[in-house]
Amino acid sequence: MIKSIIKRYHWLTNVRFDKDTGFYYYRRYGYRIYIRRPRHFLPEKSIRWLCERILFHYYVPAEGDRVVDLGVGYGEEAIYLRHMSPGVTYLGVEPQPVIYECVANTFRALRPDYSVCPFVISAEAEVKFASRYSYASVGSEDNGYIEIPTLSWDSFVERYRLEKIDLLKMNIEGAEKQLIESITDFSIIERLIVSCHDHRADSGEGEFYRTKQFVTSKLEREGYRVKTFDSGINWGDDWIFAVKDPHHG
Repeated sequence: MIKSIIKRYHWLTNVRFDKDTGFYYYRRYGYRIYIRRPRHFLPEKSIRWLCERILFHYYVPAEGDRVVDLGVGYGEEAIYLRHMSPGVTYLGVEPQPVIYECVANTFRALRPDYSVCPFVISAEAEVKFASRYSYASVGSEDNGYIEIPTLSWDSFVERYRLEKIDLLKMNIEGAEKQLIESITDFSIIERLIVSCHDHRADSGEGEFYRTKQFVTSKLEREGYRVKTFDSGINWGDDWIFAVKDPHHG
């Protein structure tokens, strides 16, 4: 009850409605972050914990670096990085139509250094999403009813002229195994930070989500040194960080 009251207080004091876009937004580091619902507001301490303890714990992108973020969501982590490391070039990928529209509005103030792609990066010719209120529950399903356009990894690299990726960030709700399998050339990718989803398999949602061992082994074979996390939280410990091993091969 008390937590619910505190959350509602945060919404009321931080979230505003933008009549021009039809979305809600809140301000962080001087920028607007557009969200679908007021309850999607995230306190700064939550994003800071995630960025400092997981996403940029082993590597903080610096000026001149290019970050590619598969599953950028509303872009809170991108805004954090913009604040901490000006001069980074950031390409977010967000195929969920409403979330894409939100983050595209967020990134408007950051163009041309920050841009967003609306495709699913997949070898499949077509992907269907189930449209649901919970962000985490949306995934590729046979009975989904929103068809999302796809790009193969090679087409994605060519379309966005990705000659080098200093950090590839990936949080795609269990599809990381298929995406990693589809990458034909790892030579342009210096580092990866990948959210695996074994905790969802452990909770009974299906073995589709058990990806950590596969992703780790695949990256090690491709010449990366892999580091893990000890956050004390199951989903936090499912993230892995990988950096090219200069002595490999």
